[in-house]
Amino acid sequence: MLACQAYEAGELLRPVDGELAGLLESVGYNSSVTLSLVYRRDEFDSAESGFGFLIPKKERRRLVACTWVGTKFPYRVPEDKVMLRCFVGGTPEEDDESLVGVVREELRETVGAGAAPVLSRVSRWPRSMAQYTVGHQRRVEAIEARLKSISGLYLAGNAYTGVGVPDCARMGKQAAGRIIASAR
Repeated sequence: MLACQAYEAGELLRPVDGELAGLLESVGYNSSVTLSLVYRRDEFDSAESGFGFLIPKKERRRLVACTWVGTKFPYRVPEDKVMLRCFVGGTPEEDDESLVGVVREELRETVGAGAAPVLSRVSRWPRSMAQYTVGHQRRVEAIEARLKSISGLYLAGNAYTGVGVPDCARMGKQAAGRIIASAR
């Protein structure tokens, strides 16, 4: 089983099946950046409602989404802290300090969060988000058809039928089930 980015699977499979490799390599990817910001709860001056929020694309902000980590996963954040996980659009080239400054300003403008974080961490994920362009379903069908001719090869990952972690876990379980079934 290959559970990796489609372009990496394509590179690995080029000697086995050039057509399959080309299909896999044709899946487009965007990079993503997340910022984790930790605040002292007694200094945090914004309401934590729901699990987070999305910023509409028409707002043209760098911040595209934000989750309240402690609301979604209380065991990950000490009770005296508030942690935000912010998702940034585009492919920011600026240094971490500048990017944190931009996101802090947008958080102040959108939700009134003006406190200074006690910790910030920027994580960059180059070519990590598969893009489902027009014709993606046909491409996936063609990939699946090619896979049928290669006994024992299974694929899982965000390039096929869902980009989220639960989607990838589902695809991994499905591939594992097919592997077990083929061994019987």
